[in-house]
Amino acid sequence: MEGPINTAAAVLLILVGVLHSILGERVVLRPLFAGSWELALSRGAAQRLLRGAWHLTSLAWWGLSAVLLGAPAGVAFGLVCLLSVATIHVCLPGHLAWPLFTAAGVLSLGAAGALPPTLLHAVVVVAAGAATVAAGFHVAWVTGVRRGLRHALPQASGSREPLGRPGRGATLAVAGALAAYVVVVAALALGAEGSLWRWCSIAALVVLVVRVVGEGRYVGITKRVRNTGFARADDRYWTPLVGLLGLGSAAALALAG
Repeated sequence: MEGPINTAAAVLLILVGVLHSILGERVVLRPLFAGSWELALSRGAAQRLLRGAWHLTSLAWWGLSAVLLGAPAGVAFGLVCLLSVATIHVCLPGHLAWPLFTAAGVLSLGAAGALPPTLLHAVVVVAAGAATVAAGFHVAWVTGVRRGLRHALPQASGSREPLGRPGRGATLAVAGALAAYVVVVAALALGAEGSLWRWCSIAALVVLVVRVVGEGRYVGITKRVRNTGFARADDRYWTPLVGLLGLGSAAALALAG
């Protein structure tokens, strides 16, 4: 009887999650957002926060239902974490939780043996491709191209002007670092031997994690200035891109053993 009972419980959880999200939007969230109310947060940020938190609850219930239906707990946990990351990026870009959800999800899937080498290679390829594109932009900026530069540099609160403009040498140094990153992760993924490759990838991973966290004011998930074009681009694109490069480093290290 255990199997049918678990299946019935799982179906009920799935139904609860569906109703929670659909009816929550129609009966709670939309009427609430249409009314007059105030919080310490801006109204837009508060609405995104409430909507994201509401639907994350449904994801958690669906993860529990997957376990009841026989999915390995580690796999269900990992997938719920990664789906939570996607939900956060849609509803709450820049929220402090997404790096933690990402790390928890990847670690859980790894412990469950659900990260096959083909998937790790794919992560390395995507990360290396993203780093290559980013390096290309930096080289283009040195040559005078301005596309994408407007929101690529931190800005003071309420300002459209960057805090500073790095010189050509510094910009080329960033391009070189990105190119070196591509070489290191590709070498590890292709089976290069020697501890130097591993230490370089570890160093890259540390630097990338520090960049994701930020310095507490202008960049990363801990920044306090969030009302500039750069800050919004950093929440949606730059910091998640750095996180992707960090995953590439971790995947390369996992492939190297």
